[in-house]
Amino acid sequence: MDLFAEGQKIAIYFEKNSNVVEMTCVIENVHNDRLSLTLPQYFMRYINLLQVGNIVSAKAFSKLGTIDFNSVIISSPLEEVFEIELDYNSLRFTEKEDIPVIGAIENVEIKTADEQVYRAKTYEISTNFLRFYSNEQFIVGTSCGVTVFLPKKYGILKLNGTISEVDPIYENEYTVKFYYISDTDRQSLLYYMYMYSTNSEQV
Repeated sequence: MDLFAEGQKIAIYFEKNSNVVEMTCVIENVHNDRLSLTLPQYFMRYINLLQVGNIVSAKAFSKLGTIDFNSVIISSPLEEVFEIELDYNSLRFTEKEDIPVIGAIENVEIKTADEQVYRAKTYEISTNFLRFYSNEQFIVGTSCGVTVFLPKKYGILKLNGTISEVDPIYENEYTVKFYYISDTDRQSLLYYMYMYSTNSEQV
């Protein structure tokens, strides 16, 4: 359960009189299917809207962007613990305007137009491009299929790109810029990048 942690701030949203109310809470405990939250002192003014079964939206923040999900109130603030549902399959990432980049070494395969497949290693990954090492020679402007082998729980990404740069000093370092990546693979990539960055900060 690395995505959320005790002490992390999370905003929940609900409607009152056609207005959207934002309430900043603190995660008290993380379970497999729910989050226990500590509510702010003023929560009693919204007690009628925080009943079991009511739907709320939630938002958490990271340096890569925001994590949004819809949730259901499982236990009300009048009970011992205030809890909302946590469904990892419903999480949505929205990246910041600045392109997030991480320095990560993962296996990658580059497939050229003549069906040749070359194995390489990434050394930098972003949502728009990746950089890799290879002893093969690639020409700027070459279109290619790219398969990125992320750690098992994050999956295998398949995308299309163009070799956009050869490092002027280190000739075996290349940049491939994406021109197609599916929404599903993009979400998987953002999730991987979030987890990679979060875990790296804790080392």
